[in-house]
Amino acid sequence: MKMTTIVARRLNLAGLRGSARGILSSAVLAAMAVSAPIAGWSQDVQRGGEVVQAEWIAVPSLDPHLSSAVNSYVWPNLFDGLFTYTPPQEEGGTYTTGPGLAASIEREGDGVIVVQLREGVSFHDGTPVNAEAIKWNLERARDHELSTRKDAVANLESVEVVDDLTVKLTFTEEQPLFEVLFSSANPANIYFVSPTAAEQVGDEAFGRAPVGSGPFKLVEFRADDRMEMVANEAYWAEGLDGEPLPYVDALTIRFVPNQSVGAVELRAGSIHVAELLETDVLTLKDDPNVKLYEVPLTDKGYPSFYMASNPDLDTPFAQDVRLRRAVQHAINREAMAKVVGLGAAVAEYHWGWYPGVPGYDESLPRYEYDPDKARELLAEAGYPDGISLEVKVINRPRDVKPLEIMQAMLAEVGIDLSINLMDRTPWIDAGRAGNFEALSHGNTADVEPLMRQTTKTGSSSNWANFSSAEIDKLWEDAAQATSMDERAEIYREMQRIMHEEAVHLVAYRIPTVLGYAANLHGLDQTAGLGMHHVWLEQ
Repeated sequence: MKMTTIVARRLNLAGLRGSARGILSSAVLAAMAVSAPIAGWSQDVQRGGEVVQAEWIAVPSLDPHLSSAVNSYVWPNLFDGLFTYTPPQEEGGTYTTGPGLAASIEREGDGVIVVQLREGVSFHDGTPVNAEAIKWNLERARDHELSTRKDAVANLESVEVVDDLTVKLTFTEEQPLFEVLFSSANPANIYFVSPTAAEQVGDEAFGRAPVGSGPFKLVEFRADDRMEMVANEAYWAEGLDGEPLPYVDALTIRFVPNQSVGAVELRAGSIHVAELLETDVLTLKDDPNVKLYEVPLTDKGYPSFYMASNPDLDTPFAQDVRLRRAVQHAINREAMAKVVGLGAAVAEYHWGWYPGVPGYDESLPRYEYDPDKARELLAEAGYPDGISLEVKVINRPRDVKPLEIMQAMLAEVGIDLSINLMDRTPWIDAGRAGNFEALSHGNTADVEPLMRQTTKTGSSSNWANFSSAEIDKLWEDAAQATSMDERAEIYREMQRIMHEEAVHLVAYRIPTVLGYAANLHGLDQTAGLGMHHVWLEQ
């Protein structure tokens, strides 16, 4: 069988409508002092030292298949995927996927893909990364009742061990995005763990002390506080100096839920990198010891607001679409972007689609701000004197602030929005159970919407519990489409239907900006998703 060597696969994003970086005006960019690809990326790297990173979303479990923290900076540091991901390195550039644990693939047609694994790779406990281990991981991610990675392998029919380093994957349909979906570009990517370690201690204990094959090995994990790691001295990837990555000796990820606290510590020098709020970007832009990096294709939408739509639920908003449309018309998105975004945000009318993402189209139907129309819809639905609506949200400033503004806007048309502040775990439980009138958090752009299928029935990313046979069929059609243009048109049709249903709402979008110490280099090689390419200038 002839195998095809995987080379860095370039996908040109320049022809798409804008990019994550493109949402800011040149004047705002200048004011924020956000950098293009980070300077200092050369062969003159230095080794040693410890990097401390702030992560504002705590990870309750470090099991990459079962943890509720699906999209986290944690995973690429401890674990490997089949493919690697490198974000665009210049304005209007391309991102790349390349070999990870997979060294080569062969597509045999009819959804069959043969994967040749990289030789000589072991998990941190010495267990070999072989075909049996890959099979065990993929089947666990697909079949475990608590798996949060089911979407990535939902169409995986079987995994066959051909030989020690070869596996044959049979999907129920073609996988045009196979390399992207099995890289860290996908928030629901499958990361691989040692079957030996997982089976030896069981799921709960493994979530506290997991064993992967990634660039760092876990030393200590304190939930809601920190995780401490040291370099994997036997890592398979080499740096620019010809020695194994990572460049640094140790990595500590501290869980700092208040992002402004992370910014203070960044300025003080006690941490090296943190994701910043807009207020902190403005505060840090003139600090000579801090640099800023706008991560491509990572726009965030706020609030990502979902209204219940199952007509069997005991809430008028699920039973009458006119009430959901009234909420949509009551929101002044332009004003929210201006107030909350501090010059960096723009109004967003198309939930789940952002510039640079296939199917994003400004000409699609939108709900314009029209308070009179909102009042008219309320009266038509039988609530001329108003109605109440409860939204459940995690008690985090970035999630709560836009709801407080929405609360005032909705009150003007007669909708009394009560905000139920919750801890993260019960909020997740309520969302998964469909126990809400409305649910809210933040929404992040996807390189490709198929990665999460956010409105597909049963998808773990479908927080609204939205269900539509018509939408489900469109997701199936998109998975079969071989070209981006085909998928883009399918996504446009999805958005037209979702517009009519009025379940989802996002008011504005804003880029992800990382602040980092001036002596830290190489962050742009993985957009902060992994620290194996970073090095400290001593």
